[in-house]
Amino acid sequence: MSPPNTRESGLESSAVTFTATDTRFGAGVSKTVGDLLEREGITNPLVVTDEGIEAAGLLEPLLEELDDDVSIRYATTEPSTTDFESVSNGEFDGVVAVGGGSVIDTAKVTSILLAHGGDASDYLGVDAVPGSVAPLVAIPTTSGTGSQATQTAVLTHDGVKRGISDESLRPAHALVDPELTADLPPRQTARSGFDAFVHALESLTARDHRWIESRPITYQGANPASRALAREALSQVHGALERATFDGDDRDAREAMSVGSHLAGTAFSISGLGIVHALASTLGGLTDDPHGACLAASIEAGLTYNLPVRREEYADIARSLEIANVAATDDEAAEALVDECDRLRRSLNLPTSMRALGLERSDVDTIVENTLLQERRLPTNPRGAGDDLREHLLEVEFDG
Repeated sequence: MSPPNTRESGLESSAVTFTATDTRFGAGVSKTVGDLLEREGITNPLVVTDEGIEAAGLLEPLLEELDDDVSIRYATTEPSTTDFESVSNGEFDGVVAVGGGSVIDTAKVTSILLAHGGDASDYLGVDAVPGSVAPLVAIPTTSGTGSQATQTAVLTHDGVKRGISDESLRPAHALVDPELTADLPPRQTARSGFDAFVHALESLTARDHRWIESRPITYQGANPASRALAREALSQVHGALERATFDGDDRDAREAMSVGSHLAGTAFSISGLGIVHALASTLGGLTDDPHGACLAASIEAGLTYNLPVRREEYADIARSLEIANVAATDDEAAEALVDECDRLRRSLNLPTSMRALGLERSDVDTIVENTLLQERRLPTNPRGAGDDLREHLLEVEFDG
């Protein structure tokens, strides 16, 4: 992909820090969790999961690898800052997360409170964690959020999706086992997989790292390392998501989704994301719809908002995914990418507009106001977001 085609103000540094979670990948690796904890000297772990994981029979084989008296904490579907009142400082010496993004994010916040106490809301924002946290082993059961590879946790505070971003939150270890996703229902496969797709796409087109105006921030902007990871992630997910959704027994597709999701998470943990995720986080806080559904509802508005400054990059992506002819103009190829994202969300039976989530024209001011509060997302969006976002949303989502 070519360098940014606009002069993004604020050139400060070309240095990039590349940190990644220690990861084991492959069928059956989740059952090595007991050996891993023993090797790390973790003798009293707290297991964080959810009732759906337990009911699906995914938890029991892993508990067999741990001590009989292990403690379990159940996460909510959409974690909130009010969910952690019972967590006591120093009660456990490690955390094992078994589940999707909400579970892993809950485990991350739990690891903070075990080490430092206080309330979850004390740590909202960037670099607010005062030191190391209880070690976390993440075992994802979906292929979407990539939370096992990132330094952030998303949770709702006062009705707004917010985040905690700190390098200490990156899990110490991840056991990425495609077998744990084999029975994931089509709807969850589609929603979580669309998240991975947008992670890769926004990471690949994020603001270049040489033009980030304010440092330190959690994310560094797109750079050669993040782009390489995101490009491969996008290829894997785009080629496998529909297959995994409509034929859950396709082991190759499940494996590709696990690989792509993890690579996408690693990529955006370096580069950051953008306006699509900022909008989706806002919609999730307003409607309580799942994150993947909110991303699907936001992607057209987000991509077209950035189109004036990422036309060439969108065109390159469309050609690499073979959804645009190599002879197509940049305008044609970029439009083909926007069309493909719309086709994909329709194929997966995901929402195709903000109206589909029950939002109306009268909600636009609130959507814009809350989106502009997304301090983790907007610094790495390739186009600065401001008041013009309101007019854009009205045109694309409500008045078109």
